[in-house]
Amino acid sequence: MELRPDQFKLMLPLPVTVITTVDGHGVANAAPYGCVMPILRPLDLVAIASALPRHTLHNIRETGEFVINVIGAPSFEKAMLTARNYPPEVDELQEVGLETSPSRTVAPPRINDALGWIEATLDREVTGKNYSLVIGKVLCAEINDRFCSDGRLAEPPALMLSPYYHLLGGRIGDVRETMKLFLGDQPPQGE
Repeated sequence: MELRPDQFKLMLPLPVTVITTVDGHGVANAAPYGCVMPILRPLDLVAIASALPRHTLHNIRETGEFVINVIGAPSFEKAMLTARNYPPEVDELQEVGLETSPSRTVAPPRINDALGWIEATLDREVTGKNYSLVIGKVLCAEINDRFCSDGRLAEPPALMLSPYYHLLGGRIGDVRETMKLFLGDQPPQGE
């Protein structure tokens, strides 16, 4: 089956992550992101793609720091609630009831129920007409001990393979149903 060029995403699984940032006043922000990838292993660089404009992107530009929280079933539903359209002065983490802890190397907090965390600083940004590709230098990467067994991640991360969310093969949700449930008819604005 041949796909249109913009449909290539139907074949690629995307990780479900929540990027946490803080603004210049220290107000926390959180938004789900799926377009996250390492850059050429073993380099200590990670890339995230963001639509323009987003509070998360604004905060990364302002402070130069962010945390990628890898999401699994324990925090999936609350994590998806961070996609709602909150004003910039609202801490989405508090609004949706996600508990946090301080990060080791950056100001943005970690989500306690995340499977793991990648703390990074802005290395560079490539901006197009409708998007920004943020390249971050990884300062710290850690698997949550609660989800670690024999030195390995025991809880599978959530993945999105349009139009469904999966846990490494097992379907856990429908993207359209989830977005309608959490966002109503509004498009996501929090990223």
